[in-house]
Amino acid sequence: MPADNQSNQELDRFFATHGENAYYVAYAALWHHETAMDVVQESMLGLVEYYRDKPAGQWPALFRTILNSRINDVRRRRLIEQGKHKLVSLTGLFRKDREDGNAAEEPDLPSDNRDDRITEPEAGMVAAQLREKLTQALHSLSERQRQVFVLREWRGMTTRETAVTLGCSENSVKQHHYRALRELRKLLAEVWDYA
Repeated sequence: MPADNQSNQELDRFFATHGENAYYVAYAALWHHETAMDVVQESMLGLVEYYRDKPAGQWPALFRTILNSRINDVRRRRLIEQGKHKLVSLTGLFRKDREDGNAAEEPDLPSDNRDDRITEPEAGMVAAQLREKLTQALHSLSERQRQVFVLREWRGMTTRETAVTLGCSENSVKQHHYRALRELRKLLAEVWDYA
């Protein structure tokens, strides 16, 4: 088997193993699906372009470094864009004084009532409100706490797997996970009391 073909197969295996976790790391940092996907793809391309000839054992650390760099690039672009928008809003330029013309969609009528006498639109509204509260609570966490929470709770990763994915110690993962859970319990206490 030619060395180049073997290297391609090793890279394919590496990305199959690390790609999905990298997405969740980027998503927890940037909180936007398409942007997280783009960041992971750019990071993969960067690894292939600059470091494919390095030993495979070095790829995880290099990939983490590239991924973190791309995440930081997106953050910087966002800050610049936010600064431009603030400047534009302060000057009053490009103010929208007209209606968008988008008609509100009529909600679906329930076909039948549920056993708990809550209609489907009501259940959907409550679910949307709960999702919004959870999203707000997750946004209030530090980036590292959010990354650890997503990997541990949503992905079901072990402490060790999370530490390897994020390139930090297991103790750091445990601390961030504990703090994230404590903060979420505090922020979502009214939701759990209501449910």
